[in-house]
Amino acid sequence: MHLPILLLFTSMILPRTKKSMSWYFTAAINGQKFPKASIHFSDSASEERDLSVGRNWMEHLENQEVHGYPGAYDVLRCDLIKTSTSPSANFKVWGQDYHLNRLEKSYKVLTNHIMQSNEKRDGIVVQPSALKAAHEESNAIMNTLLKKMVEHEESHVKIEAQDHDVVCEIIRVTLLWTPLFDDDSHKIFVRGHASTSGQIMDPNATPKYIVATVALPNNCSSAQSGGTLNDFPDRHISPHAKISSWSSKRRPLEKKETFMPGGVAEVLLIEENKTANKQFVLEGLTSNFFAIYRDGSICTAPDGVLLGYVRHLILECAEACDLRVDERPIDLEDGAKGLWAETFITSSSRLIYPINKILIPDYEVQIENKGEGLNWKTYWELDDTIDTKYHKWHHLLSEILKRGGY
Repeated sequence: MHLPILLLFTSMILPRTKKSMSWYFTAAINGQKFPKASIHFSDSASEERDLSVGRNWMEHLENQEVHGYPGAYDVLRCDLIKTSTSPSANFKVWGQDYHLNRLEKSYKVLTNHIMQSNEKRDGIVVQPSALKAAHEESNAIMNTLLKKMVEHEESHVKIEAQDHDVVCEIIRVTLLWTPLFDDDSHKIFVRGHASTSGQIMDPNATPKYIVATVALPNNCSSAQSGGTLNDFPDRHISPHAKISSWSSKRRPLEKKETFMPGGVAEVLLIEENKTANKQFVLEGLTSNFFAIYRDGSICTAPDGVLLGYVRHLILECAEACDLRVDERPIDLEDGAKGLWAETFITSSSRLIYPINKILIPDYEVQIENKGEGLNWKTYWELDDTIDTKYHKWHHLLSEILKRGGY
């Protein structure tokens, strides 16, 4: 049964928590006929990690599991929308079918990897009946989580909507599929997590520009940090699959001492082509990367990356924004040559975030500072003399929002 795009519910007010306390819902079926949802509270002042964040929740589960297997997962953006003309709030679920189909593919990749790495599991085949049941449970869990989120948040949204034509609150729903090999049925354990930042926003507001860094290795053997590309974590199971273990594997790249100093919102990953002596930009840690060239083409890596939902929308909308799609490896050097007119990242929860500056590590200065964290230099910078409304990324975002009903 497919979850309807618009969901209408009555409101229930739950108490607001103290500033350091965040909340989230989880849901699973656990042998029952319908999913059971529970609200949880996480105190960032006393706990190591805030479990209202989906990735932290998945890491916590993986550490608690007896078998220790990671799971396949996907994250959906769900907008709780309130307009001045509607008495109730409603939901817009972005790309539900796309995400569930990708989740199934990720799960197949994961189980195949487990089979190959564990001789005892040799010959296990993911049964169509198990996949069908997982889809049905995922839809039911999403329905339950969104209902609970409306009950918790609708009154809050209504208050904020009084002076605006339309406002929305972004709900992040994480669906996690974990393999169970306890019996011959090979069932899939489906769980869901829903949370929000509590921020009420104008969906048509222009997003802020961000700064990104490039996870470039240190090719100088005498340097004290940076390593090589082989030392960096990657999606070793498959770049096309969303596997929960990536949540913890990428943490070394997110430290302020490595590639995410203060003020940086994303880290860009690269691959090296030693034959051509080139470095190509792949994607961000949690996003797809796009470069708009001065010749009117828009480029994004065609392979070796996660094929994100908003990436898919960008490629669909490009022609309507007078852009020529060129799915080819993005040569990092093109940025230094001034060939990039604009750059941005995309993700399901954020849609588009434009980049105004890309930094690379300056390892020579790092040597002089004797390992006191990386030093950075600007590699590419946006021409800020052009008004934002004329930027192509802005047109693309407007087109995506229009298709989303805004």
